[in-house]
Amino acid sequence: MGYKNAQQVAKGTTKPAETRSEETGQEAGFQMDDQFEAFDAAVADSIVDLRGARIMQRVLTRIGSGDMGKIAPLMFKSFEQGAMAALGEQAKQLTEWHEKPVKVLQPAAKSNAS
Repeated sequence: MGYKNAQQVAKGTTKPAETRSEETGQEAGFQMDDQFEAFDAAVADSIVDLRGARIMQRVLTRIGSGDMGKIAPLMFKSFEQGAMAALGEQAKQLTEWHEKPVKVLQPAAKSNAS
């Protein structure tokens, strides 16, 4: 009995071979199954690579055109509301001043350092 056949018999996943030809056939089947597993894995990897690349291309194209989806704008709005609540009166005063400035700020002092 071959090594792989012995493993399968130990796992209870196959019936023990009764003849040498059955054993040879089972081992050939296990080897073919291993080859199909490798083929299946290679196909799955290729599909993931191809679809992943196309998905990323579409995502980057949409973001590049300004589409931020549904979640990002909600996150920005939530951040803005949290910042406004935390800063309270200062945020309100700055918003009012930007909407209707009362005074013009003095220009920054120029330094005479050489």
